[in-house]
Amino acid sequence: MPIYEYACTSCRHEFELLRPMGRVNEPADCPECDGRALRQLSVFASFSTGSDGQMSAVSGGGGGCCGGGCGGGACGTGM
Repeated sequence: MPIYEYACTSCRHEFELLRPMGRVNEPADCPECDGRALRQLSVFASFSTGSDGQMSAVSGGGGGCCGGGCGGGACGTGM
């Protein structure tokens, strides 16, 4: 199950929640005030440090639900 980021509409508390993909757009209960929390757009980046100390992006990252590896078709964003 993926981890999603949420923000409470009442107290603005931000938290992460592990939940099935089928429930991604359902509101969540805020753990601080029990208010309604909505999912936030998450942006992740992966980096690795080589033996020479240089930092570089991990290949395959960035874009869509699958990291850009599907060409857009499987994600419903392609032609």
